[in-house]
Amino acid sequence: MKTTLEIPNELFRAAKSKAALDGRKLKDLVAEGLSLVLQTPTPQAAQHRARFLLIRSKESRVLTAKRVDSALEAESQEEAKQIAKSLRR
Repeated sequence: MKTTLEIPNELFRAAKSKAALDGRKLKDLVAEGLSLVLQTPTPQAAQHRARFLLIRSKESRVLTAKRVDSALEAESQEEAKQIAKSLRR
């Protein structure tokens, strides 16, 4: 399949040089590189999972997305206050 890609000039020159030194076509080098990237598991997949600290309490509460968002917003606001306070000094 033919396609058009925008590649930074420096990367393109390096890839073209590598292909020439190896006696290969640029398209073969690019295809091999894409294959390697697609076969390699990425640690980013693990980053998509949210981790929550579980705390037992007397009051039984259900953890919902709304409660998580609310807690994160409160934490962000507290951090913003701390930064503003430190800048005033």
